[in-house]
Amino acid sequence: CKTMDQNKAPKQKTLAMISTLPLQVLKQPLLGRELHQRYDEYGIIQVFDDGNKRYLSFGTADEQSCQLLARPNQPQHDYSRAMISVLNVMSAAPSRVAILGTGGGLLARALFEHLDDVVIDAVDLRQAVIQVAYQYFGLPRSSKLKTHALSAHDFIAQAPDNHYELLFSDLYLADGLDLQQLQTTFIEHCQRVLQEDGWLVLNLWKEHRENGVMLPLLREYFLTVMHATTTDGNWIIWASNTKQTIPEKTEARKKAKQLSELFGFNMWRAAKGFYKS
Repeated sequence: CKTMDQNKAPKQKTLAMISTLPLQVLKQPLLGRELHQRYDEYGIIQVFDDGNKRYLSFGTADEQSCQLLARPNQPQHDYSRAMISVLNVMSAAPSRVAILGTGGGLLARALFEHLDDVVIDAVDLRQAVIQVAYQYFGLPRSSKLKTHALSAHDFIAQAPDNHYELLFSDLYLADGLDLQQLQTTFIEHCQRVLQEDGWLVLNLWKEHRENGVMLPLLREYFLTVMHATTTDGNWIIWASNTKQTIPEKTEARKKAKQLSELFGFNMWRAAKGFYKS
């Protein structure tokens, strides 16, 4: 779950007004000892550590990010693994990636550490969150991993056409999903900035699948749309501008095995649900 400024959103009707509850709701004591606390204009930012894992929270007893200390580059949540598993259907490793919603920087860190020659733009509304990602979650400092402290809407609206091969949208506020992701204008910008064979990856909730609005909208803009619901209740969507040739399951399993060794988790387990959509 990451952040974006709702106040800077275009004044248009959102496509679905779904109740927004935190993604990973836990009682705060279970998050461990508080290592850090600060405030910015948007509220509190906290870092907890239980000796095994480190967590980013926005003060609502939720996990915005979770890092296994022994394997800091390994994604932990099922939804983040499902998002990264889009690599399984890409013909080549991406060289230009944008991540809307940096949070603890764990998605950016995993891609940066495991993909050769990748250049990443990591976007978060809150400069303080980016600082915490550097200080407490080891977000790499590199000219190939650039951070941008501005709203995701402003960033994507200003981005050049046909620029990215892979675009992640993981936008969450302290009280839940940022509804900008459900707006037509946002989807239009995402489609515009992707290369012809690029992929958009959205992290939504299963309620958005059930309301029947998002899939028809996405299919207006993208010729290939794949989706799956994770065990933690997230609905992950992969969408591409072109009619992609999706690998057969046997080939996909083989590629997933190679990616599993690289990223440190069972990639096929995370990806197989998309082959049913």
